[in-house]
Amino acid sequence: MNASERLKGIDVFVQVAQAGSFAAAAERLNLSPSAVSKGVTRLEQRLGVQLLRRTTRRLALTDQGTAFYHTCLTVLGELEQAEVNMRQEAQAPAGRVRIDLPASFGRLHVVPLILDVAARYPALQVDISFSDRFIDPVHEEVDLLVRVGGPDAWPAAVGHLYLGAQRQVFCASPSYLDAHGSPDHAADLTQHRCICFRQADGHTSPWLFRVNRRVTWNAVRCAPASPWATAKRRSRPPWPGTALRNCPCG
Repeated sequence: MNASERLKGIDVFVQVAQAGSFAAAAERLNLSPSAVSKGVTRLEQRLGVQLLRRTTRRLALTDQGTAFYHTCLTVLGELEQAEVNMRQEAQAPAGRVRIDLPASFGRLHVVPLILDVAARYPALQVDISFSDRFIDPVHEEVDLLVRVGGPDAWPAAVGHLYLGAQRQVFCASPSYLDAHGSPDHAADLTQHRCICFRQADGHTSPWLFRVNRRVTWNAVRCAPASPWATAKRRSRPPWPGTALRNCPCG
């Protein structure tokens, strides 16, 4: 006999024991008195014991019925508490969530928000990693990732949300501008040494410009980028006065 079969008739029996009659229990359960009586009879037949003493005036629990009644109350109470726990867990975040963030942007802007959420929901176990490469979140079992830029078409299995735009400014030290002059137009950048960000896969991110509401990219001459990839947490570039840099603003 499976578990669902064992539960049949228990709620009916408990209501009869509490109400003291088939009619009162039937009213509580929105059933007919006949259906309630048959349900208890089937339960007794399955158990092989008499649970109720039936007279024309009243019903009374037998000794076996009293013991079974208290057991049923315990089982039904645990089931009810389990449902309450499930609803509470559904309302409050809990469990492990793996989040992958861009290294610099993630540490500066996203991690403080995540720490605030983790403080409000202590049952949430946050596993944060930092990576600037475009990963497959399904294959690498990442629940949430944040990326600056990204592919135009995301896989069908990946839900995504556009969070906003990041304004960029182009920076150079006074000593560099004294030595090499100031560019007046985007095309002039091809004549300058530029600090480019290199992804982990070796791909160099282009410098983007918005001209007449259209985004274009410019092929700039990059200074050696590998030291910059390891020094991106510094507030100053590794070679002051030697190149132009594209920096996040705000």
